[in-house]
Amino acid sequence: MFDAYVRDHAHWNPRAPAVISPGRTAGYAEFDADIDRCGAALAEFGVTPAIGVVSVLVDDPYLLLLVLAALARLGVVSSPYNDDAADLRLTDAGGAAPRPPARFLTREWQAAMFARAATPLPQLDLDPTATGRVMLSSGTTQAPRRLPLSWRRLGIGNHATLHSYLHGRVGTCIPLLGVDAMMGFSLLMGAWSIGAALTGGVTLEDLPGRLERLPPGVLSLTPAQLRQLLAILPPGFQPQPGWRVACGGSLLPPALAREARLRLTPDIRVIYGATEAGLSLVGDAADLEAFPGAVGYPPAGAIVEIVGDDGVPLPPGEPGHLRVRGDRMLSGYLGDPKATAERFRDGWFITGDVARRLADGRVVLEGRADDRMNLGGLKVMPAAIEEPALECPGVLDAACFAVPGPDGLDRAWLAVATVPGFDRDSLLAHLATYPAIPVPSFAWTEEIPRNDMGKVDRNRLREAVLGALAARPDAPPAGG
Repeated sequence: MFDAYVRDHAHWNPRAPAVISPGRTAGYAEFDADIDRCGAALAEFGVTPAIGVVSVLVDDPYLLLLVLAALARLGVVSSPYNDDAADLRLTDAGGAAPRPPARFLTREWQAAMFARAATPLPQLDLDPTATGRVMLSSGTTQAPRRLPLSWRRLGIGNHATLHSYLHGRVGTCIPLLGVDAMMGFSLLMGAWSIGAALTGGVTLEDLPGRLERLPPGVLSLTPAQLRQLLAILPPGFQPQPGWRVACGGSLLPPALAREARLRLTPDIRVIYGATEAGLSLVGDAADLEAFPGAVGYPPAGAIVEIVGDDGVPLPPGEPGHLRVRGDRMLSGYLGDPKATAERFRDGWFITGDVARRLADGRVVLEGRADDRMNLGGLKVMPAAIEEPALECPGVLDAACFAVPGPDGLDRAWLAVATVPGFDRDSLLAHLATYPAIPVPSFAWTEEIPRNDMGKVDRNRLREAVLGALAARPDAPPAGG
C-alpha cells in the first residue's frame, strides 16, 4: 500500500529524492524501479503472501527501505527486526537467530537483484481489512506484544500524521528512532505520500551536519535522543531554517524543550500515541513552560477521556487514567487474549498513563500509573524528581524509581548520568532548592537504560540497585 505512494511520485516527480542514505541517494523513479526489481527477486525467493509475516533484519539502510516497500508491493505482511514470532526473517547479516527461520540476502543475491530488468509488478487489489504490517508494543514491563495493522489502518494512521505534524514540510524527513518503531514507520509513510525525501541510516553523530545541509522537513525523535543531540551540537551550529521536530515516546522536560527551541527550531511538536491506538494527542512544546507534561489536544479521529478508578470521566484538573478510542484504535494483540482483555475494554484502549485535562481541552501527562511511587504514603511521579535534576548543570540524563528499604517501605532512588568531573554534591544542593520533593538516594551511571522508544527501563534500574544493596549492606542513606 505505502509503496504506491512511491509509484505515484515516480510519475509526478521522478527526479525528486525519495531516499537519502549514507551510500546512496535515489530519486522516486529510480527507487520505484528498484522496488520492482526487489519484489520480483523476493517472489522468486519464495516470498509471497502465503508465507505469512516476514521480519526484516537488514543493516544496509537503502536495502532495508527497499525490502519494506517491495514486500508491500507483493502484498506480504512485514514486521520489525525483533519480531521473533514472525514466520520468516529476511536478513543481510550472517549468524541470524534460529527463530524465525531466515533467508539471507547475500551480496550475490543483491547484485543479481539490482542487475535485473525493472519490469513493473502488477498493482494488487488488496483487501483493506487484511493485515499489512505487524508492529510491536513499546512497553518496558513485559515482552513486546504483536499488533496487526490492516492496510486500511495504515492509511488512516498516515492521514493523522499528514494533518498533525507533517503538513507543509515537503523537504527531508529524518526518523532518528528508525522505521521499526511506530513513530519512524509513520514518518516513512508520510514522507513518501507527500513526495518528501526519507533518510535512512542517520546516526546521532551525523545529524547536526544533516540539519545544516538538507532541505528542512521533519525530524522525529525521543526526548532522550533530543538531549543527546543538543549535547553534541558543534560550535557555530546553524541549522537550515524551517525544520520541525516531532518529539514523543516519553515526557519532554520543559528545560529540554526550551533549549531545543533556542538551538534547533522554535517549531517543536509534542506527540503522544501508542501503536494500539495511533496518534492521540499533539501539542506545542511552548505549552510546557506553563504546563509541564502538556501533550496537547486530540487530533481528529481520536477521542480521549480521563477517568477515575470506577471508569467515570473526571472534571478538568483532576488526575486520572487516560483512555483512548477512535478510528485508529486496533482490536487487540495477536495471540494474546489475556493482554487484550486487560488493555482493550468497552471500546477503549487503556493506556496505563495518568493525566489530567485543562479547562481548554489540552491534556497534561503526569506519567505511567505503574511508575507512580508510594513513599511511605507520599505518592510521587518520577518526573517530579527527574525534571529538577535535569535542570542541574552537568546532568546529562536522570531516571527516578522506587526501591524497598530495610523497613519494607519504598524509597526514591535517582539514577544519574553526568559530564566527566561532575561535582556530585552540587546535585544534592540543587535538589534542596525544591523542598516539596523527597530527597532521593543516587545511583551514578554512564547511561540510563531505555527501550527503543526512549522509555526508561525502571525495572532494570531497580534490579541493579537491589543487587548492589545485597552486596553492600552498608549502602549510603538518601542523598548518598
